[in-house]
Amino acid sequence: MDITTVNDRHLYSATVRMRDPDRPGGIVELPGRVVRFGPPGWLTVAGPGEAGTIQLYPTDQVISVTDLGEAVRVEAAAED
Repeated sequence: MDITTVNDRHLYSATVRMRDPDRPGGIVELPGRVVRFGPPGWLTVAGPGEAGTIQLYPTDQVISVTDLGEAVRVEAAAED
């Protein structure tokens, strides 16, 4: 996916890698998350499942966002 197509109004499915705040030099990998780029300077990350928590991470903690794809609504996926 070309990075120019990414904006703060769309939800994406992705794997997020970020610095571990509890371990200097450590990395946390969050696979299968729904992400949104924004608000400016932040990455919004929703945990897995419908009951997943939503957290904001400053972009300076984010190492990478990979496996980026359009997020699919659960109801829409169940109908297919």
